[in-house]
Amino acid sequence: METFPQPTFPLTRRDFLAGAGALVLSSAKPSVFAAGGSAALGQWFDDDRGLPGYQYAGPLRFPESPRENGTLLLPDDPYFLLGNYRLTLFTHVSGLYEILSGEGIWARLNCGDALWSGDNRATLEVAGQTHQLIGIDEPAAVAASRHFGVGFARYSYPLLDGLQVTRKLSAPPSTSIKEGVSAFLMQVTLHNTGSTPLDLRYTETTRVNYQPILREGEKISVAYSSNPPRHLDDRTVLTEFAVQTRQPLTFPPAGQPSSVEQNPPALFVRSFENTATPIAAKDPPGHPSLGIECSLTVQAGEQREISFIVGYTRDPSLAALTLLTAKLRPTAGSHKEIASAFAPAWSRVVPAFAAEANPALRREMRWNAAVLEAMATWRSYYDETVIPQGTMYDYQWGRMLSSRDIAQQALPLCHTNPAIARSTLRWLMKRIVPDGEIKLTDQGFGYVESSPQYTSDQQLYFFLLLAEYLRVTRDGSILNEEIQFYPRDTAIRASGLDHVRRAFLFLRDQIGVGYHGIVRRWNSDWNDMFFWWPTNASYNLAWLQGESHMNSTMLVVILGDLADHIDALYPAAELTAALRQYRAQIYQAWLKDLGERAFSRRAWTDPGTALGDKDMWLEPQGYALLIPEFPVERKRKLFSELQSRLLAGEAMGARQIEQPSTHTGTPAGTRENGGFWYALHGPLVLGVASFDPAAAEDLLGRMTFANFAKHYPQYWAGQWSASDSLNSSRLSTGGLSVAMPYCAHAHAWPLYCYLRLRAHRAESKES
Repeated sequence: METFPQPTFPLTRRDFLAGAGALVLSSAKPSVFAAGGSAALGQWFDDDRGLPGYQYAGPLRFPESPRENGTLLLPDDPYFLLGNYRLTLFTHVSGLYEILSGEGIWARLNCGDALWSGDNRATLEVAGQTHQLIGIDEPAAVAASRHFGVGFARYSYPLLDGLQVTRKLSAPPSTSIKEGVSAFLMQVTLHNTGSTPLDLRYTETTRVNYQPILREGEKISVAYSSNPPRHLDDRTVLTEFAVQTRQPLTFPPAGQPSSVEQNPPALFVRSFENTATPIAAKDPPGHPSLGIECSLTVQAGEQREISFIVGYTRDPSLAALTLLTAKLRPTAGSHKEIASAFAPAWSRVVPAFAAEANPALRREMRWNAAVLEAMATWRSYYDETVIPQGTMYDYQWGRMLSSRDIAQQALPLCHTNPAIARSTLRWLMKRIVPDGEIKLTDQGFGYVESSPQYTSDQQLYFFLLLAEYLRVTRDGSILNEEIQFYPRDTAIRASGLDHVRRAFLFLRDQIGVGYHGIVRRWNSDWNDMFFWWPTNASYNLAWLQGESHMNSTMLVVILGDLADHIDALYPAAELTAALRQYRAQIYQAWLKDLGERAFSRRAWTDPGTALGDKDMWLEPQGYALLIPEFPVERKRKLFSELQSRLLAGEAMGARQIEQPSTHTGTPAGTRENGGFWYALHGPLVLGVASFDPAAAEDLLGRMTFANFAKHYPQYWAGQWSASDSLNSSRLSTGGLSVAMPYCAHAHAWPLYCYLRLRAHRAESKES
């Protein structure tokens, strides 16, 4: 195995840090953290099959973690995500793991006592000693070496002289949008390097505890308990879950949307070998658990392997589990590799990006593509596979939010896996009601909770993804495909093109424009905080009178692209004429509003009150730079203003607001109050590429994990995944976030920008 030092890209073609002035990051490294943290958290490497991996060498606890509003910004026990379209598996550096199902209700099947946690145990008894291999304070877990990568997590324990124990979890990739394996393979290797035989006993279990993922303090009218375990044969043990309702009419008729799970899947453990016996037992605290145990003698110089699988199933029959087991059978010798047992399959799924000359950049983009594949989730109500945003929405709140996010996260998949991009478009269409509204949230089995949030931009993000899909694939068949509207039990169906038409009419005729001819904002556009602030106007007036410059610049960019690509692939002259006419109308209104100003306003909160008139807001600027006919000299002037107002002093990229304000619950410099956002920085990269490709490359380099590690080496959250936003330099906790990592935006936007910049570079060479 070849290992590499922590990568540092040649991120710039010129020293952008020098241009930003004195970028002093000591404020982002609280002195209180120096004693308890570690600057040597780990390093990237290529695994034994050439796929990206990360060797974690940092601490398991972070006692000096900063806090924000009482929330730890750097939680203990860092984690990595494995999975496929039917499985989400968080693997912690302590050896703990969390088994999640997201096909209907988001739920954990081995939920621990702590909020949003899992519970599993592994014990080795040898030479009169008992070693607990899992746990944040267990000596064996603390001393272990850890490697995480595409489809695997590997722990190696130096327990005593002459015995090396390795545990490796591997998850296979999905190869079609409707399939996946809802289980993972565990390979335990026992290597006796001594001169005498060793008698040992190995036990590994996972807790049986099905719990829907809920917001902290949230209650539901259903309780779940485990039924007595069943041994299906001498290799398989399984537990099903019972459902108890607290009130009548909890569950709707079959097939209709539901926010609660009526038929949870069963948890099972299945052994590959007769030497490992499946067990159902109580763990030390007395919780029901499933697992395996075996007693064996390992001769001097011998290496023994124990293999078993852990997962969940909707079909608890032995025949179904036998078929599932066959999909998880490891290749010979895979237990010896620092790589997934299914690495050959992952190598076929993860793009090689062989033309990329920078090995660190190539590795990071391959990592991003692999993470998006691992996050992708099949949703049973729609029978479609999409990439959830992750972070707090899915993994802590149990809600797939929102349609705009799902659309953005599929943009790079138009290049790397068009089948998921198409499935995402179908998912979005299936969430359109007949009048053209696109539902914002998705929860449980196709359930949409009632909400006072009525956003104005869902259609724009749907059109953004559709335009990119048509541009890249040249496949217009989705416009002719018959697709249902929401909800599916209405049985109303129409062509994909009709879904586009209705969504456009909703955008033009229901959302409409305000006093200045700018697209209305309703209660919020991309920025959900408009639902709460910064306007002090009453809710009804803010809803009626607000206008969004972000919506307007997006519309000008997207509708033009969409009309061109539809025209090239499908006869829809009346629709494309309407798209272009409305685009021209909005562009002229935006130009008039812009006047001679250097940058776009952010919004009108009422006909006489502008937001972002003197202080710059990032939201509309990237899309303004993407408008083809907007003069290049004005683009350069806008970008120059942006560099001094939003980029100077920032490590990761442009912050969202030039002058964040004091606001209860959202400190200045965080989230929608001046934080760094991947979803805003991405359009900026692409906009700058339209007139300054070198500067765009610089901006892409800023938003990478390598750049994060360069500036924030002591923070694990941000090294291999991140939240949707990071605190900016306006806070001493710059680089951190209150939201948990594994947000798809942190992978999708850098990858999408990378792919678009490489395509732009290739087109420039051809011309």
